[in-house]
Amino acid sequence: MLSPRLVKNSLIAKLLRVDGIVLYPFIFFASKNPNDVLIHHEMIHVDQMKRVGVWRFYFLYLKEYCACRLKGMNHHKAYMAISFEVEAYEKEGARPHHLNDYF
Repeated sequence: MLSPRLVKNSLIAKLLRVDGIVLYPFIFFASKNPNDVLIHHEMIHVDQMKRVGVWRFYFLYLKEYCACRLKGMNHHKAYMAISFEVEAYEKEGARPHHLNDYF
């Protein structure tokens, strides 16, 4: 799997109204200077993709989101209930070694 390319000040992220998003092999950030926590959060998603496969990651991610929405959750609650997001938010605070590759 290729290392992702970080794209800062991204129109894609801004149009999607997100701080960051992995559309492998790219990570798009709305900011010109995304902070380490956000970069780490998105890199955790890349690690998850390595673990389960890119297409399976996106399938499971959307499946969980849609299931939560069908249960009546609003967008934010459904997003926060996705297992990949739960893991990423739990792990995002510690600076991992792979961030050093980007600075």
